[in-house]
Amino acid sequence: MIFGSIGLVLTLFLVLGLLWFTNILPFPMKRDFSTAAEQEENVVPCLVEGTTSVEPSSITVRVYNASTRTGLAGNVGGKLSEYGIVISDELNWGGSEPQAPVVVYSSLNALPQAYTLARMFPSATVLLDGTTDTEVLDLVLGQEFTEMRPDGELAELQAGQELTNPENCVVIER
Repeated sequence: MIFGSIGLVLTLFLVLGLLWFTNILPFPMKRDFSTAAEQEENVVPCLVEGTTSVEPSSITVRVYNASTRTGLAGNVGGKLSEYGIVISDELNWGGSEPQAPVVVYSSLNALPQAYTLARMFPSATVLLDGTTDTEVLDLVLGQEFTEMRPDGELAELQAGQELTNPENCVVIER
């Protein structure tokens, strides 16, 4: 009888715990202390005034193919490496469909590298990825991607040129 009662109480706690864990039943305590801090993600960040472009050799990129074209990441990665950009990987994109032909995901501390890379594409958008400590950029080539800027225009892009903010950028507190 005593073991049956203990078993019944433990089963009740197990069921309650599972209901709380799956959020079917709200937890009786307010848990504000454990909620994740909101991060700025998928925001077009503004650069600090006077930010200049960087040397291509200081840019490290993972190139992702989000289109149905075979070998796109490898082709673009090869072209970028010709200009001195370090390619860390060429992969297929597993995330959501990019909202622009080219998206450069960057952390806050790699914005000069991200905007320098974005200048190489006529329709690139720079977005924050929510991280703060990495300088590796994610370059996502969408279905609408057609080509990089022509070689003549790319040759004119030098390190030390002042970078401009896009019209729809958001000032991010650092």
